Amino acid sequence: MASLNRIMLIGNVGRDPESRDYQGTKVVSFTLAVNERYTKDGKSEEKTQWFRITFWGGNSAEVVMNYVKKGSQVYVDGRLSTSEYVDREGKTRTALEVRGQTITLLGSAGVGGGQGNNNMSSNVQTTTQTDNTPTMKESAPVNSDSDDLPF
Repeated sequence: MASLNRIMLIGNVGRDPESRDYQGTKVVSFTLAVNERYTKDGKSEEKTQWFRITFWGGNSAEVVMNYVKKGSQVYVDGRLSTSEYVDREGKTRTALEVRGQTITLLGSAGVGGGQGNNNMSSNVQTTTQTDNTPTMKESAPVNSDSDDLPF
């Protein structure tokens, strides 16, 4: 039986990506705010979920560092990962993290990110193939007129 661990998110970057080195691999991380809009008691409400996103090594990490800025709207495709840590009170905690596999820039960068970032087309993605060789590819346009849509 096959297994699947996949998460797809569209949101706005909460802070500029940060880079660190982990055992010789470049790791880039940032936070992503994903807004959920709904109606409650006739009033429009919004709830924001925050996700920690990491990209490990190669071209993916470089693209994130060079093109993703605070306020950028991005689509991230990845998998959920857990890690344990000890908090200030000495309690063991578990944290969820999205290990990014693909990132697509969707719109212009917001606060602090609009200057000089237009060198990258909004439909260019970075993805890691199954042999762990990072590549760049262009995403295909979505045909919303298809009768095959499930809704």
